[in-house]
Amino acid sequence: MQRPDWLRLSWPPTRQVGGIVGTVVAGAVLLGASLIGTPDERPAASVPSPTASPTATPSPTATPEPTSSPTPTATPEPTPEPELACPLNGLPIPDRRLLRDPALAVQIENHPQARPARNLGRADMVVEATVEGDVTRYTGIYLCRQFGGLAGPVRSGRYYLIDLWRDVRVLPYMFGAGAETVRRYNRAGMPFVNGISGRWPYFQRFGNAPAPHNLYTDIGTVRDAFRTDPRLRERVREVGRLRPPFRFGREPLPRGRPVRHVEIWTNSYWHFGWTWDSRQRRWERSEAGVRHVDAGTGEVLNARSIVVQLVRETVVRLSTDPGGFPRRYHHLVGEGRGVLYVDGKAIQLRWSRPTARDRTIWRFSETGKRVTLPPGVVWWEIMPNYARVLETPR
Repeated sequence: MQRPDWLRLSWPPTRQVGGIVGTVVAGAVLLGASLIGTPDERPAASVPSPTASPTATPSPTATPEPTSSPTPTATPEPTPEPELACPLNGLPIPDRRLLRDPALAVQIENHPQARPARNLGRADMVVEATVEGDVTRYTGIYLCRQFGGLAGPVRSGRYYLIDLWRDVRVLPYMFGAGAETVRRYNRAGMPFVNGISGRWPYFQRFGNAPAPHNLYTDIGTVRDAFRTDPRLRERVREVGRLRPPFRFGREPLPRGRPVRHVEIWTNSYWHFGWTWDSRQRRWERSEAGVRHVDAGTGEVLNARSIVVQLVRETVVRLSTDPGGFPRRYHHLVGEGRGVLYVDGKAIQLRWSRPTARDRTIWRFSETGKRVTLPPGVVWWEIMPNYARVLETPR
């Protein structure tokens, strides 16, 4: 394949490793008694003084007994509710109602003319996979964050969305798909939203990029429509219950290899990378050596964990894109190798998914234990097993 003019080659000199409180205050009442004073005396007369009658002693006033105060009852401390976490990344979320809707899996373009992506950095998880020509496309999965504004550019769906729906139970959301791709969606019974058909009102052109690289959607509007649009409600019922692909916690991780930068090459000209930022404890994204700053957030795209899944890939020559390039089919049922990039190190993984009805299970190669990731955004990289994954040590 001839190298396009809009990409530049930057081959990294690195090694190759394969082909994420009340207090109740009580007071006591004090009661006192009053005393009666003696009468005033008169001057004595010149006649003999009579025998004085004894002065009556006033009766004492009874002092009332103090009223005892009731013993205060301590107010029990309220039992704090467990912190609610997003099932896709383990990060805390403020409102359980955010989880009543399905996770929206939006196809977002990674063509150089479509960059920078807008609000991809607000996705709770991102899946990246190769498409025709071994270039890559994003699937931004939105569930736990509320925000306004457009996300995109939105592009067409690919075969791997069937596996993503079956595995994780998300609602695929796209603009267009090949005829054979749509047939496979329908045969699988997969619910989806295709903006190019059905007159869905949730897409709009935005910005100065030429079509088709200028199509966006408002995630907040779509999520609100889950309760007002009958067609969307029908698809919501068909999605099924979310099955998060990863577990999150504070469990110790295997030692792994110290890594400062990882670069993934899918062919001789298409490559992207991740660089570990130890101060912010995150991986930062670059495209062909250039930092990818999100147009919506103003921040470089970043992740706490990066999971690279190496899979067998088939070129589907009977199904091509408008440019004539054949589609890619990823074999996501079976088992294989992977790498976890987290906390500035690389840890070898194994993945397995016996049947299409099953979930993908991830284990550490060294210990055989199920993978538990630290809370934080995850990028799931579905890459062909011939891709070169190159590491620069720390």
